[in-house]
Amino acid sequence: MSFFLLLVALILLRISSAEARLSAYFSYAAFDRPGAKPYLETYLQVTGTSVVFRQNEKGAFNGTLEVQWVYKKGDAIVAFDKYLLHSPEMDSLGLMSPADFLDVQRTPLDTGNFTVELTITDKNSTEQGFNVKQDISIIFPNTTVSISDIELLERYTPAKETGNFTKNGFNVYPFVMGFYPPEVTRLLFYSEIYRTREFAGGDVLIRYMISNNESKQLVNELIGSRKQTAADVIPLMAELPIDQLPSGNYQLTIEVRSRENKVLAYRQCFFQRINPITKPMRMDEIALVDANNTFARIYTEPDSMKEYLSCLAPILSPLEGQIAENQLNSGELTAMQQFFYYFWSKKNPNDPQSAWLAYRSEVEKVNYTYSTKNRKGYETERGRVYLKYGPPNTIVKEVQDPESYPYEIWHYYKVNNQTNRRFVFYAPELASNTFRLLHSDVRGEVQDPNWELKLHSRSQAFGPDLDQAESYDIYGSRTKENFRLPR
Repeated sequence: MSFFLLLVALILLRISSAEARLSAYFSYAAFDRPGAKPYLETYLQVTGTSVVFRQNEKGAFNGTLEVQWVYKKGDAIVAFDKYLLHSPEMDSLGLMSPADFLDVQRTPLDTGNFTVELTITDKNSTEQGFNVKQDISIIFPNTTVSISDIELLERYTPAKETGNFTKNGFNVYPFVMGFYPPEVTRLLFYSEIYRTREFAGGDVLIRYMISNNESKQLVNELIGSRKQTAADVIPLMAELPIDQLPSGNYQLTIEVRSRENKVLAYRQCFFQRINPITKPMRMDEIALVDANNTFARIYTEPDSMKEYLSCLAPILSPLEGQIAENQLNSGELTAMQQFFYYFWSKKNPNDPQSAWLAYRSEVEKVNYTYSTKNRKGYETERGRVYLKYGPPNTIVKEVQDPESYPYEIWHYYKVNNQTNRRFVFYAPELASNTFRLLHSDVRGEVQDPNWELKLHSRSQAFGPDLDQAESYDIYGSRTKENFRLPR
């Protein structure tokens, strides 16, 4: 039997408009139906905070989007759909942090190459919507074993009723972003294997595994397999533990082997993982590090080594920070090199040097943007937050808000296991680049219920009122709107 090779990763696009605040994530997977047309399954995850909500006739609030799909083969339109997508309903309290919501559609298509054009408009907003185009290929030969695209899953549940989320008796909910933060400890996925009854000659072995995207090396413990009786369609729903998988870019691979151990087909799917150190540092392990056999040996100047250790402060745990401070105070080059290498080898055992260089690049950005006369960027509040949580999804900058201090509101779609989180920085020195963290709704960060009052304290002509949680409404001020619906 011929070897059938497919290398198609799950496509992920973040789609948004420079003029509009509406944003969403889009991915897709193609599935075959032996004896009928294949179909393309599209996954749309809409960012809840980017949607304008209106009160409906029942007194609840929801958002309404107009979604349009156009499928072209060459210049010919082969499929078209247009509909209204409604968000889940919520009460007024839920509007402070509305949840994201999903839409799944299935479109029958022939095999071949297509262009998909997606247009989304917020029906409750006067702002312009946006569209995106994506080229796709649907290839399922009827002369050999083949595998569908791999659908990454957020979860699955037994199906009580059938719908667009239903496959083989389960409702499967796509994990659209393909980006796994530390709190996600399992990688769930769904795929289908086709025509093994006709072309495999008997039972088949299905293997699934994770490999490093750059080095192509398999992660040894992340390999699973199962033996299956040949059939026209074999559904595969499985999971792999990724709690110990370090940060990096990876490929999930599914392969089908015959009784003779010949590879009949395989499919791959790209994903990203962010995972901090999961085990506490041990001084005895650090002391055993031979710095001469690591990349840390190239840093031979004690002052440079001190600087590199210092810039790690935003991403160190309290224990790590204490150990790093002890190494800095000692000033001993070898001890600093040992800690430095040990830290990055915990971050990325496969390639600690690349992990360090990627972080150093971010430090350089932070130093360029946020440094002040007497503090480097990574020592500032904005620099610390950027390096600890990554770049925000949106930033609202306001320097002309009537009678308030200059401020920035940083919005993150996700921080660890928290969604729709914000940081409020302000500059009470006015002309300085020093922005202080005034308030955040991220657990463990500064939380001040009087943050808005303090932000506008420059303009408040009234005496301090400890019971007041918000500033007086000021004509032209958009503080409340910028915090609730950052753009």
